[in-house]
Amino acid sequence: MAAVRSKIAALARSPLVWILCGVLVLHSVGIGWGLPSDDGWDDDGVAPRDFLVGVVQTFTPGKYYTYPPAHVILLALLTSPIWLPTLLRAPSLSPAVLVPSFTTVPIMTAFSLVARTTSLAMSLGIVFALARVAKELRSRRAGLAVAAVVSLNAPFAYYSHTSNLDVPCAFWACFALLHFVRAIVRREPHRMRAAGVLAALSIATKDQAAALYLLGAPLALAAWFACDEWARRHARALVTQLFVSGVIALALVLLVDGALVNPSGFRARLAFLLGSASQDYAGYASTWSGRLAIVRNALAEFPRFYPWPFAFLGLVGLRAATISREPAHRAAAMVPLFFAVSFFVLFNCLARRTDERFLLPQSLVIGVYAGIGLDALFDGAPHWLRPLAFAGALGLLVWGLFECAAVDANLVSDPRYAAENWLNSHVRPGDTLEVYGNQVYLPRLPSKARVLRVDQRPIDQRNPLAGALEIDAPFEEVDRRSPQWIVLTDSQLWPYLVSADEFRKTGRTFPPGQRSAQGDESARAYFRDLIAGRRGYEVAHVSTWHSAIWPRFRIHGSTGEEICILERSSQP
Repeated sequence: MAAVRSKIAALARSPLVWILCGVLVLHSVGIGWGLPSDDGWDDDGVAPRDFLVGVVQTFTPGKYYTYPPAHVILLALLTSPIWLPTLLRAPSLSPAVLVPSFTTVPIMTAFSLVARTTSLAMSLGIVFALARVAKELRSRRAGLAVAAVVSLNAPFAYYSHTSNLDVPCAFWACFALLHFVRAIVRREPHRMRAAGVLAALSIATKDQAAALYLLGAPLALAAWFACDEWARRHARALVTQLFVSGVIALALVLLVDGALVNPSGFRARLAFLLGSASQDYAGYASTWSGRLAIVRNALAEFPRFYPWPFAFLGLVGLRAATISREPAHRAAAMVPLFFAVSFFVLFNCLARRTDERFLLPQSLVIGVYAGIGLDALFDGAPHWLRPLAFAGALGLLVWGLFECAAVDANLVSDPRYAAENWLNSHVRPGDTLEVYGNQVYLPRLPSKARVLRVDQRPIDQRNPLAGALEIDAPFEEVDRRSPQWIVLTDSQLWPYLVSADEFRKTGRTFPPGQRSAQGDESARAYFRDLIAGRRGYEVAHVSTWHSAIWPRFRIHGSTGEEICILERSSQP
């Protein structure tokens, strides 16, 4: 008992534990965003409807799921106390019986909370792992600085609240990075095997993680050879260990991905990944000018992640880490950089995406160097200047904390809540309410309304919207449907109303889906006329972001979006 009390006391004295407690609070506020519901607002998340389906599809011959199965298997295990009793109580195992049994608000809400809490826990693991990376490269104090900086990454805070796979993927990747760094710093090549296993788990969580290692690992090994005479003397052993770790990683990925039991489904998923899953969403031209725009826009996104002075700290930290007197430390200090560059070249430039979630790995690496830079500046400052340096560092951290707290504020006060309250107060039982697009962009709709969802996509390819009547028809035929209410969101209107010329000035191109919306002149005219009040509807209510303190934070089409509610006034 005394040993337990001693351990607890030691943890209570640990600055890293207190930082992690702060991250826990920061990433917990707003975790119930959009709940309770039979679906979530996390765009591209894997919960609540998808992960059990993902497990089944991965291992069913000939079928495949959009994502690899490592995380959905984990979620299936964690939620088994919820879904197993439901499965056992079901009168039949037919889909017609099971689907309604599972897609109820209590079960779906529980699934969402488990998935989001898992992301939250993994976000703490990321902070811990990167703090340990900095401790290996420089010092314990540098590790604390890195933990503080990384925890103030605003998109990281957002994705830690969701069921998206970006944080779980980064969790395994950060521990893979830690083991790779330790293998070099401690001159223990056998640690590459653990790095290989962890890298495989990151790839089996989200395929794009492979881009971290394909160039990153060979470049890291080359840097070790270049910097460290010990590595050159043990070149054969090092190459062998890297090869073995690569074989282990590949075997584990194939095993977890179901390639051994479902080879046809695995091949179909690879074709899907290399085809429509990536190229249908490419946001830049496949030209040199397009790729230059990728670099330019990726750099311009930096203030979305951290306050801009952290960029300077990152450069200071990179230099401080790579001028160590220890050759192994100099080599290890370049590993995070090589992983980040590898991802940028092999994913961002090939998939042609610069969304925040696709810059998250690089932003975490920048956080490592920025934290080391903060420590190096403080270490190099004269004693008389250290109080000023400490005050400056504290001011930067408070700035970053404010930006991250704004993420929480945007979740807690999402404009959709105000839209829901207004709809519940004004929509009468039996009123017809028309909506468009995916449920993740919509407020929770009143159950007393008769909901119509109109789209031109095949009905069987839409995500479920419980209780809605699905209609496959042109948007502009609204007069035939004559709904009393129409609900519009920024995310749904943007592809139709954005100016193509203004959009192209950013260096981007429209992906196929958005090109289709731009080319649908009838739909574009309809939405313009609808907003302008020329289709017999008037704006009855607009929910938008309002705060005297917190800035609007828009990410993934999910937060800070405006909701417009229109009411039929007369026939056009």
